[in-house]
Amino acid sequence: MENFLLKNFIEQFKNKNMEAFPLIFNEFKDLIDYYSLKIGDEDSYQELSIFFIELLYGIDLDKFNNDCKNNLHRYIAVCLRNKYISLSKERQNIQKSFSNLYETQAFYNKDSEDIVLIKEMLERLTPKQRTIIIYKYIYNYHDTEISHMLNISRQSVNRLKNRGIKSLKEFYLL
Repeated sequence: MENFLLKNFIEQFKNKNMEAFPLIFNEFKDLIDYYSLKIGDEDSYQELSIFFIELLYGIDLDKFNNDCKNNLHRYIAVCLRNKYISLSKERQNIQKSFSNLYETQAFYNKDSEDIVLIKEMLERLTPKQRTIIIYKYIYNYHDTEISHMLNISRQSVNRLKNRGIKSLKEFYLL
């Protein structure tokens, strides 16, 4: 898609013309699909899509000339790539912290102080949060699998997971 067309569609979208959005989204759908598959987490597709919408609303179109062939397209693609990198690092850090926590020898030693700390941390969570955190980060289940097992929506799984992680961080940082 040419820069002037893309710019025109984004202007229409920002002016609440929702018919322009599918045209814009189809231009970047393959890139969003590619990045979400690389992350390997079904939540990443939604997060990248939401980021894409927020990006479209936040773009200052005056900075992009109509005569430059693909600078607006390239800007959006780079922003999506940067968001992909950010999400990947975030997922890796969360996965590492939980993996390290449960792979330590202290976790298996019942007399250890670490096991008491872990139990205290997990006991501060609601039963559903605790179950979701364990399924997600210990057993590596996907959110959709957890939602089927617990008979709740995938969005509820994601919300409970995020609240649980926030509670664990708050407790751990006290």
